[in-house]
Amino acid sequence: MKRTILKKLTACLCLCAVLSGALTVPAGAASFQDVPSNHWAATAIDRCAAQGWFQGKTADTFGVGQPMTRAGFAVALSRFFGWQSGETYYRIFSDVPQGAWYEPALRACYEHGAVTRQTGDFRPGDPITREELAVMLIRALGYGPIAGLAEDDPLPFRDVTTNKGHIAMAYELGLVSGMGNDLFVPDRYATREQAAVMLSRLYDKLHPAQTANEAMVLLRSGEEAEDLSGYQTVILTAGTLTGGQNPRLALSVSNTQKQVMETATASGQTVLLGISGQSGVLKSTAAATAVAEALTDSSYDGVYLNITPSAENGDALAAFVQALRAAVPEKKLYVAASAPARREAIPDYQALGKAADRIVLQVSGHEDTDGAVPVYAMEPLETVYYALSALNDQIPGEKLALLLTAEGHGRKGTGKPTAFNGDAVAALEAKGRTYYSDRYACAYLETKDTVVWYLNEKALEARQQLLRCFGVSSCCLSTPNGTLQAQES
Repeated sequence: MKRTILKKLTACLCLCAVLSGALTVPAGAASFQDVPSNHWAATAIDRCAAQGWFQGKTADTFGVGQPMTRAGFAVALSRFFGWQSGETYYRIFSDVPQGAWYEPALRACYEHGAVTRQTGDFRPGDPITREELAVMLIRALGYGPIAGLAEDDPLPFRDVTTNKGHIAMAYELGLVSGMGNDLFVPDRYATREQAAVMLSRLYDKLHPAQTANEAMVLLRSGEEAEDLSGYQTVILTAGTLTGGQNPRLALSVSNTQKQVMETATASGQTVLLGISGQSGVLKSTAAATAVAEALTDSSYDGVYLNITPSAENGDALAAFVQALRAAVPEKKLYVAASAPARREAIPDYQALGKAADRIVLQVSGHEDTDGAVPVYAMEPLETVYYALSALNDQIPGEKLALLLTAEGHGRKGTGKPTAFNGDAVAALEAKGRTYYSDRYACAYLETKDTVVWYLNEKALEARQQLLRCFGVSSCCLSTPNGTLQAQES
């Protein structure tokens, strides 16, 4: 069986890891007479000019303190993202004439969603406000749909009344800051240096240092293994903790997993023993002892724990990991954890974050069968954003990873939702029509009687971009627990 989706996502995941390295400001950055070397925005201004996002007002002056125009920021955004519009002109705004110096760039911003046509005019020569700048940044990132859901998210500014979701996201992502006294001053004009600083911050978010990148793959017992050379970490799920207060660790390593372990170890990859269990085992200190003994007597580099604590013993998992850390300090400890969700209490993960080497967030999928097209979106972007923002002050981004589903999920006819393996999705793609949901950042396909949602390369790139914005550089690909055999179409 060829797991087509996993192979495509593996290639994309590894490519993104290579491309995410930080880029330096080219030599020969412009030197402006009105920008002293100790100016708070000097570095951002030099980078902005060197990268060509926008230049100075003249060859010798940047225009410090002068407002950035709406047209000027549209041009800067299009250059920043490398957007190009088609050569064919079409009128979008009544006050944007054909042939205007900024018109192609504005058209590119419109086509990529950074600018919307809420009114008939654009006001290109008007200074852009701080609120407008934040809104354009969030829309340019493709997060407009998420911003609508973030309207009620906490915001430390008492003077924001419109576009609260956009400003909340821009603040949470570290792109904008306040003006003191709990004020954002949304109507104040953004200066040219402020625009340069915000673009520079976004650049650093999207191009982090690649030293901490980690691509992981989780293989369950009996799963066939593809070429796993692109991963730094391989997780072999082969252990189960049972017995409640009298725990017992049962190991069942398949022949395929044994072969994978030999190959991965020889290649210098990290190999973790995956262990699952019910929350009851967390009540006993003997459970940690059993896991520690299994690690001590094996060649595994560490453990991947997938044990969800109950509401009554929410701190037990952290205590379990702390005990395990004390017993096997030389081993890596990775822990799966349910991601925070809206309208639910946010767990306290700080103790767990201190004890574990990596926390792998499991994000609930979104299911909605009331619409014309049933939705079975996995790891929806809006849910991923909320989880990362909720944990932003609890766990450093470098300790987090996101679990991503590498197979499809949907249903045939009126049947129950089920998993569709890579071969099944590929076969259905050839027969049906494929689409992409911007809201969920998830692909889906339809045939006469089947709907399947899945992560394609575009969906994976969208999630990795969001992860980078929060300083998270690790992903783990996994197939779902459901049916993995090809489905009849």
